[in-house]
Order: sequence, then structure tokens, then C-alpha cells
Amino acid sequence: MKKEFERISPEQAGISSRQVKKCIEALMHDHAEIHGFMAARGGKVFTECWWKPYAPELVHSNHSLGKSFTATAIGILCTQGKLDLEEKIVDLFADEMAAYNAPHSEKLDRLTVRHLLMMSTGMERNPMLNDDWIGEFLKQPIVYEPGTRFLYNTSGACMLGAIVEKKAGMGLLEFLDRELFRKIGINGEDFVWLKFKNGYYAEPGTFSKTEDNLRLAMFYLNYGNWNGEQIVSEEWMRNALSIQIDTAENTDGVLDCRVGYGWQLWACSMPGVFRFDGGQGQYGIIWPEKDLVVALHEGGLGPDGPQITIEAIYDELMRRIGDEPLKEDPNALAELRAFEQSLSVPEQKPNTLSVDPARFEGEYRVISGDADCDPWVSVSPGDYNFFRAFFDPSKQDRFEKFKLEFDPEKCVFTADGYAVFEAYFDGKYHIVETDNPLSKIRKTASTARFTDPDTLEITTKWVNSWFHNVILFRREGGRLLITTSKDRLQEAVPEKRYTVHHAVAEKV
Repeated sequence: MKKEFERISPEQAGISSRQVKKCIEALMHDHAEIHGFMAARGGKVFTECWWKPYAPELVHSNHSLGKSFTATAIGILCTQGKLDLEEKIVDLFADEMAAYNAPHSEKLDRLTVRHLLMMSTGMERNPMLNDDWIGEFLKQPIVYEPGTRFLYNTSGACMLGAIVEKKAGMGLLEFLDRELFRKIGINGEDFVWLKFKNGYYAEPGTFSKTEDNLRLAMFYLNYGNWNGEQIVSEEWMRNALSIQIDTAENTDGVLDCRVGYGWQLWACSMPGVFRFDGGQGQYGIIWPEKDLVVALHEGGLGPDGPQITIEAIYDELMRRIGDEPLKEDPNALAELRAFEQSLSVPEQKPNTLSVDPARFEGEYRVISGDADCDPWVSVSPGDYNFFRAFFDPSKQDRFEKFKLEFDPEKCVFTADGYAVFEAYFDGKYHIVETDNPLSKIRKTASTARFTDPDTLEITTKWVNSWFHNVILFRREGGRLLITTSKDRLQEAVPEKRYTVHHAVAEKV
């Protein structure tokens, strides 16, 4: 049975309630939309908050933070004596080497599990993550001696997941659920882990609760021990939480990606601190010296938004925490708790125009263009959508027909007969279930308003993630002109801030 964390005041943790409130306020900057935040010291939670419609019970996209779950599975296997970090990749994937006719080389033959853990494969560029990603990895030239140069390599993390499955004789999620999750209080039935078409669990494909990530961080803080059971050896954990390879030459200009790398986690610019890290600011922060962990989900504008967030945590929380409890401040604590409960993301403008719904309602079909309602866009510039690798092929991902219906409270937009978006006119985000090609990720919250008598705007947040999209339906000459804008969160290249698609539809 899951054991709930004890809740304490910030003062008991060595920091004032007023300072914690200042930290939360600092997280709400212009370069990110914060979704969930928790912090604990000594195994006790002293602050936690979610910005509605995001909530503690919702799983949220982790992106590359999921790599740390995979690395933990590697640690479990090593502790159980079922895997050695010096095992060779060519031996572990001998069948795949033959099947893909992958050529041997001296450097490939020296590549080990350890090198995958520390992102030092010796490759000059990352292999493609397509349907044949194992073959792409095995055939990718290794230019430098393994273990000598850092190159962030998501394919290598996927190979680690495949190694777990080979050694454990079961799926990666199933193995972690049995050997870790049930022990540290993570519900494996809620945890979502997407799979590639070849059946292996994917990086980045995890969706977890903010508290799940806090529990994993606490597991690392305890060096692999939970309630007296040493699930991963202390030696393995101490190696994971140490700089295994220098990242000073990392092409990512963000400071906290140039400090060093452990085993599928990063060293922080604040000395002695390490973190799980996923794109757009998905963090699990571990500070062993102070017995402190922080977990956070957000949608940060890359590349600087997540850096601003983590520096706010350093400056307003971690550098402010003392070694001894403070005197209780009941008034400040009450103010903090009320503040934590009041938080929400900015709402949309409510509909104020009185427009006859008959001008828009009805069934339509797309006659030209690409409406592309699919929200799962690439994190990187360009129009490549990594999440398509996980789509249910039986479901349409670009709507060809749709229906618009109205009642006084909302507009109901149904795409291809199965994806039903309930968009509310009050500007508030009400969570509903919306089927889509990623069938396990179904939580949406949508608003609708008329921006003028001829234009209907529907904004949708996919609240299991940071993704959102805006669809404009504009009446013109008896047809609807459709513009779909999908958030990319790439501030560094403003012209790539959104993926925009256009289409024309007519009534059926």
C-alpha cells in the first residue's frame, strides 16, 4: 500500500512560508507556464501546488526526464547481478547486428552499457529514431573513442530500455512496476509509457504525476534505499549522482547543460546538486547535502525558459533554506496555503459576441489544404512530429471531416467522428476526455469564442502535457477557412514559434 508523505510547514524544513511564496511567484515568469511544483526535505513535503486545470492526479509529459526511470532499471539489474556495465553492445544486440547487417568496427566493439548511461557513445551525430531505430543506432558510425566525448543521445537511452527488457525478460514498465514502483509508492497503472512500433518502450515517452517524479528523486536522495530495502546499491547511486563526463563543450548554450553529466541525469550549476531533466522544464532536483528534493512540470519557452525556472528555484528556495527549523509563523503559513490553492494558468477571454450558431454549426468536409488538428508537435524547429511514432494507425490524425455543434455554454467540435472537443464560452478550462491517436493521453481543456461575427476560435490545452493548439474557423463565401496553430515553445526562433496549417472546408 502506498504510504503518503508527511506534510510539514516550510518553517519545519528550515525556510519561511513567506520565502516559499516568493519562490512560487518567481516560477510564474513570462518564459514558462508552470503546471506543478513540489518540494520535500527529510522525506516530508513542505510545499505543493498545481496551476488549474493541471492537478496532482494528472500524469504529465516528462520528455527526457523519463531517461532517469530507465537508468534506474539498469541500476536494479546491476544490483541484482543480472547486468554488468562493461557488457558490450555488440554482444547484447548480436541478433540485431546480424538482422540489420550492421558492420563491426573497433570502436563499436568497445561500446558498453556504461557508455550509453553517460552519453558518450563516440558518435558525431544522433541516429534517427524511426521504426528501425535499433538498426539506425547499430549502423551509426562511431567517430571518437567511446567514453571520451559527450553527445546527448536519445537513441542510446532507448537502447538502455531494450537492454532492460532483454535481461529482465519483460517490458521495461512492467519490470519497474514490480521492482520499484510498488515499493516507493508509484502507481504503475496510472503511469503512462508509450511504445515504439517494435514493442519497446520509448524515450521520451513517459507521463507521470509530479509526485511520482518527487518519489524517484527521493529514492536517489536515499541512494537507492527505501524503507530499509536497498533496491539499488549505494555505490551505483553515488556513481549516478556524480559527474561521469564533462559537458563544457555541449552545443546547448544553457548554463545547466554545460556543468557535467552523470548516468542519465545532469549536474547542476549549483554545486552538489543533480537533476532529472526533460524538455520544456520537467525537473526532479536532488540535493543530497541538504536532504532536499524538488519536482516540477511546466511548459518552458526554449531554450531559456527552463533555465530561468531552475535559477528561480536555486535563488528563492535552495539558497534560502537553513540547517535548522524556524519559528512557526501561522499567519504566513495560512497565506501560503491559500495561495497554493488559488493558482491557475491564465484563462482565455470569454465570448462576448452574440452570434447566431446556425452560421457555423453543421457537418463539414475538408476540400483542400491540411487542417492538421493533431496537437503533438515536435519540440524542435521544423515540422517533424516525433510523437507520430506512437500514434494508433487506426485513428485519423489529420481531420478530413468534422462537426460543429453549439449550446449556450459551449461549442462541441467533433473531428472525424471520434475526437470530441468540448470548448466552453466562459474562457475557463474545463477538463474533458477527448479521444485521439494517442489513446492513453486523453485529457483536454478547451475554450471557444467568436473574435468577430465571421470567426470562431477554439483553443485547446492537452493537459497531460504542455502542448496547446488554436483553430480558427472563418466563414467566407459559404465555406470555412481553417487555420490551425500548434505551439512549439521555441522562443529562440520566433518564426518557428508555431506550426501553422491552412485548409478549406464546406458543408456536407
